[in-house]
Amino acid sequence: MYFRRPLPDTLPRSFSVREAYANGISRSQLRNDAFQRPYHGARLAPGIDVTLIDRCVAFSRRVQRAEVFSHYTAATLHGMPLPERSEVGPLHVTCRQGFRATKARGVVGHSAAFSPDDVVLLGGIWVTTVERTWCDLAALLSFENLVAAGDSLLWHKNPATTKEALRDAVSRYPSQRGRLRMRAALHSLSDRSRSRPESIVRLALVASPLPDPEPNVEVHLKVSERRIEIDLAYPDFKVGLEYQGDHHRHDRRQWRKDIRRGNDAVDDDWSMVYFTGDDLQNLPDVIARTERRLRKRGWTG
Repeated sequence: MYFRRPLPDTLPRSFSVREAYANGISRSQLRNDAFQRPYHGARLAPGIDVTLIDRCVAFSRRVQRAEVFSHYTAATLHGMPLPERSEVGPLHVTCRQGFRATKARGVVGHSAAFSPDDVVLLGGIWVTTVERTWCDLAALLSFENLVAAGDSLLWHKNPATTKEALRDAVSRYPSQRGRLRMRAALHSLSDRSRSRPESIVRLALVASPLPDPEPNVEVHLKVSERRIEIDLAYPDFKVGLEYQGDHHRHDRRQWRKDIRRGNDAVDDDWSMVYFTGDDLQNLPDVIARTERRLRKRGWTG
């Protein structure tokens, strides 16, 4: 990356061509390949590690009418878990009903009715609220993934909303798309599920003939005199299920902590079932393994 004349210090990370000229950048400078061109009329500063916020800001700089980021884009910005990485996918943008949906490279346009209460300012851009975003996702996600997204918003240690607020958003939602799914998902939400895989396995167990597991149960271990939380537990039978995500093996401290927790639980006569992301593709195996453990502990069905 080479510029004969240094770039101005006032240049933001994301900007429109018009803003570039206002900051003293010449046309010849702007033709430099060091500038990324995510959208027509928008540029990204050279050398930056581009984030989803940068892409959203770049797009918002070049549009004139009122539009908000929604659906997968809003869900990712709010930290809701999705089945695929949406930070590298197309931006989802919604304009008010009555306007033509945006058509641009790298953008999925929507047109819908929404009120001022349905949007919030986040990182300098307008985004649909967590409640409205969850409703919008109902037309795009499966039942299990919609519940997982809702669980993440209700997590009791750091809730982003309440079930009552989600219920109110569903009642006000202007479209019929996904309405049956979001209403059904409301009844299955939990404020005790810490991750998407935990939610999906919980739903599979609840739908099976097995007893319903208790999510993130705090257990007092008598041998080690420790208190631990088990992702999904059957306290009456001392059978527990634990999710092992990739971060558990990449983080040495977390890996060692998990080994110790597992051994401590076994010392207290807990029978542990461990599952990974791959097991989400074969949930019947997880259910069958759990059933075998329960039957060995006296569950008769």
